[in-house]
Amino acid sequence: MTIVVDSNIVAALVFPVSYSLQSNALMDYWSRSGERLIAPTLFEYEITSLIRRSVLSKQLERAQVLPVLSRLLNSGIVTIPPTKQIHEDALALAERIGQSKAYDAQYLALASRENAPLWTADRRLAAAARDTGLTWVHWVGDWSE
Repeated sequence: MTIVVDSNIVAALVFPVSYSLQSNALMDYWSRSGERLIAPTLFEYEITSLIRRSVLSKQLERAQVLPVLSRLLNSGIVTIPPTKQIHEDALALAERIGQSKAYDAQYLALASRENAPLWTADRRLAAAARDTGLTWVHWVGDWSE
């Protein structure tokens, strides 16, 4: 099965957050199950920005930057380049769920195109998506094996 995964779930493999336990368990489960994990190319930019913010906030030391970047970018997520149709779908989905920006909707559009579930660490995104009938969007905190 193909699963779309947001950058925050993967980042939780390295950075301690409230959902790190669930993220690690999910990634381990998907690995054991042989799932195909994908994300829009935006994923790579989000990971890089998150690492930069972590250095500025002193959560990560400069010497750790490249090893952490390598670990996260080599976590088994296949990035899928955007298409004009995905951008159009992202705009429509951002409007549907009431978002002013279309970043998160890129994940929604990719999941819709692939007919795949989207797993996110963004509780508000998951709730907004489900409230509009996108039942294939899941919040990491809802997972149990």
